Amino acid sequence: MKRAVPTTSVPEPKTKAMVALEENLDSIMHMLALSHHEAVLTKVKAVRAIELLDSAKLGRDMATKQGQEKFTHELKRLSKSLETIGTRLDRFLLLTLWQIVMLVTCVEAYLQDVLAAAASIDPELMIKSEQSAPYADVIAATSLEALANELRAGWARNWLSNGGPTRWISRLEKMGARDYPPNLGPRLELFWGIRHVVIHAAGVATADFVKRHPGVVPAAGNRVRANHKYLQKFVEAIPEFIEPTEKFFLKRYPAMAATIPSKIAK
Repeated sequence: MKRAVPTTSVPEPKTKAMVALEENLDSIMHMLALSHHEAVLTKVKAVRAIELLDSAKLGRDMATKQGQEKFTHELKRLSKSLETIGTRLDRFLLLTLWQIVMLVTCVEAYLQDVLAAAASIDPELMIKSEQSAPYADVIAATSLEALANELRAGWARNWLSNGGPTRWISRLEKMGARDYPPNLGPRLELFWGIRHVVIHAAGVATADFVKRHPGVVPAAGNRVRANHKYLQKFVEAIPEFIEPTEKFFLKRYPAMAATIPSKIAK
């Protein structure tokens, strides 16, 4: 009887931008684990607080000094427990908010890197670009290729600065990308809006944010809070944007496939 020979699966090709994105997401997973730890501790504290409240209600003889002292002691413990719960909840929400900020930044960096890489293969992408290099940059450049890379990176940054996810998806579709969900742009815009107010307004909602994303906060001036549901929605939306984008660029420019395997196994 012949022994079965195990087959080795060929890893799917990935751009260097995707490899970097996956490694960054792996790092963010550590913060997600920390958030989960905070959530578990908060739940434990909440359960304990309920137990203390129930204990304080039951069988306390308020006619005796001992009963009164016992009741007062338990109320103090309850107050301290509730204060701890509030602190942990604020910490959890803060971590969640900054995880969204980091995820937005990583996705944006992916798109910038993949565009710059595509431009290095297809000069036609930058045919209408007005990128130029100052004389000082030309002199300081270590090589013509290094200077060209700077120009491509600048073009990619300008490409991204022209609108947000909705505009990007529209432009990618005109380039030939397909399979983006029809409502993906508006869903992603919310998280880019959250990143903007966190970075530029210390997390306080502006009038423009309230207008663009009604229902997230009651009014301008309120602090934006992102709970786990917001984070989960974003995590689910990321592949809906990244996968069609990655598929398009690899199909159009096979040379973009990275030679370095990703460290993250599927």
